[in-house]
Amino acid sequence: RGDVQSAAALEPLEAALLAAATAPVCGDGKCDPTETLDTCFADCPGVTTPAMCGEEPHSDPQGNAVVDGRGHKKESAAECCAACAVHAANPKNARKPCNSWVFCYMPICWSLDTGNKHTFGECWLKWQADAAHPLYGQRGKYSDEFRTKNWRAHKHNNLTVPTHVPWAGGVLGSTSPPGVTWETAADGSMRSSAGDILVDYRPWESREQNLKRGVKPEQMKF
Repeated sequence: RGDVQSAAALEPLEAALLAAATAPVCGDGKCDPTETLDTCFADCPGVTTPAMCGEEPHSDPQGNAVVDGRGHKKESAAECCAACAVHAANPKNARKPCNSWVFCYMPICWSLDTGNKHTFGECWLKWQADAAHPLYGQRGKYSDEFRTKNWRAHKHNNLTVPTHVPWAGGVLGSTSPPGVTWETAADGSMRSSAGDILVDYRPWESREQNLKRGVKPEQMKF
C-alpha cells in the first residue's frame, strides 16, 4: 500500500518534469506553435519558405538590387522567394538574375538605412556575383554594443534597435548549418556560434580598406 501511495505521489512530479523538459525554450532556434514575434523574437517567425529559397531567419543578404523592394511588395517571404526565382528564370535578366532576396515581415523594419522607412511586404530582389560565397550586411542577433551605438539611427521614426535583424533573407540554393547562430557586432562584423567570422563588404570603400577590415578577397564583389 505504501509503494502505491508513493508512486501516486510521484506522478504529478514526473508530469511536471516532463512538461518542463518539453516546453518551448525561447532562443533554441525553433519558432514553436506557442511562440510569436512578440513573445520570442529570437526564434520567430522562423523558416517559412521551401528549402530551395535558402532562407536564414534574421538575415540581410547583400547584392546588387535588381528590383527595389520599396516599390515591390509581397505578402510573405515565400512569395518574395518565388518572385526571385521567376526573375532568375526570365532570359531578359540573364546578365544579373536574382539569386538572393530580402523580405520585411514587420510593420516597420529597422535598418542602418536611415533615409528610408521600410515597411511590411518590401521584397528586395538582389544579384550576387558569387552566390557560393554569399555576402550579408547583418545576421542574427545584434550585440549590446551594436544596439547602443545605433540607438539614435531611427529616432525620427520612433523606432528602437531590435534585438535581432528584423528581415528574412535567403540565397537561392544555399543551406545554413542547423543550430548555428550569428551575432552582428558594433563594427559590422558577424560571428557565428561555430566560430566563423564574416566582415561586411562595403563597395564604397577601396579594396585596401576592405582588406584591412578583414573582408575576404572572394567576397569583395556584389
